[in-house]
Amino acid sequence: MKINALQIVLLNLVFATFAWAKSGEKVIFSFNETNGNVPDAGLIADKQGNLYGTTFDGGGPNGLGNVFELSPTKGGGWKETVLHNFTGSDGALPVSSLIFDAAGNLYGTAQVGGKGQCTNTGVGCGVVFKLSRGKNGWKETVLYSFVPGKTKGVIPVGGLVFDSAGNLYGTTWAPGVQGGPLYARTQGRSRPTFWGCDVPGCGGTVYKLTPTKNGWKETDIYAFTGGNDGSASQASLIFDAAGNLYGTTVYGGTTGCTSGYGCGVVFKVSPAKNGWKQSVLYRFMGAADGAYPMGSLIFDSAGNLYSTGAAGGASGKGTVFELSDAGQKWTEAVLYSFTGGPDGGSPFATVVADGQGNLFGTTSQGGDNYQSGVAYELTPSGGGWTEKVLHTFTYGGGEGQSPVAPLLFGPKGYLYGTTQLGGAYNHGAVFRLVP
Repeated sequence: MKINALQIVLLNLVFATFAWAKSGEKVIFSFNETNGNVPDAGLIADKQGNLYGTTFDGGGPNGLGNVFELSPTKGGGWKETVLHNFTGSDGALPVSSLIFDAAGNLYGTAQVGGKGQCTNTGVGCGVVFKLSRGKNGWKETVLYSFVPGKTKGVIPVGGLVFDSAGNLYGTTWAPGVQGGPLYARTQGRSRPTFWGCDVPGCGGTVYKLTPTKNGWKETDIYAFTGGNDGSASQASLIFDAAGNLYGTTVYGGTTGCTSGYGCGVVFKVSPAKNGWKQSVLYRFMGAADGAYPMGSLIFDSAGNLYSTGAAGGASGKGTVFELSDAGQKWTEAVLYSFTGGPDGGSPFATVVADGQGNLFGTTSQGGDNYQSGVAYELTPSGGGWTEKVLHTFTYGGGEGQSPVAPLLFGPKGYLYGTTQLGGAYNHGAVFRLVP
């Protein structure tokens, strides 16, 4: 069965049953570095109400990140089980969300690690991995390692999506050229940097992994030039009903953008007779229309696309935007511009929708005086949209801080998410928002 964006929204709606008149936040788990550190990625849930995610680093003797499960306990708490600690050869420093297959196996990407190495890092340029449940716990298998010179793209920052035939699709941040990429943490998230090209106009790819008798075969279905077609995608792709893929790039697009490298694009990749064809649906100008879309896209039932820009907007602190197909071209509408004050600022993650068409998300900054971020709701009102802050994250006191991942409608209809910092040990947290 093809898993497309509309189906993902509908799956979220199974849980989204409450009216959010007022909400409170509760940290349900705090990371202490030994059990994981800096959860950059969002969460997914199984039918039993267990939550799954990844941490960027910490966990195990190598401190290269892990995959974890959180299970509700009878006493109302949550128990963490570490499913896998990365060692480097099997992947390292994951920042993307996981996905399930029909059998309950987990799939994801680690932006570095694997075979070969990226220049001066001593580690590989990223992997696609699978976790399978067995009698003695979970087993990790590397499905594919990205190696400079072998593939057109390396550093798979974004997550994965399945098609109906069981093929996997994803994006890479950087080109797979010799002399290749380094990785570095900047802007509160993991951001690759490069040698051998102007940062960040370096390209990256859209790739496909096909299962074969001899393992998984990688095909580069589109290589970004780093120019008007986009550059450096870190978001997961989504399908429409016709089998087209949609995504975002952080950079590229309009060269006159304030960054000098382009402020990002929304793109579409479509199956064609001789492969795949890429088209740009919208190029951000870095002004009131927004800039640097880092999150994935979602569809509504009418085929409109929604996501966020981490910068730009009326105050330069980010936007929530909608793209609508006007026939010959797509048009953009800014639904909300953040001010960087109590309403939040710098939304890195995409939004999720409920059954009434309200949108929910997080910002990495804004909120309190320490810029700890907020969780928000956008509601259509009088031909426009009204923002309501559901929760303001605060510095200290065991709360989470700086959420950069999307929210999840999870067990009992609550919203769940992760924060990079904060929690009892200031190594990040998993939180729940309740009505």
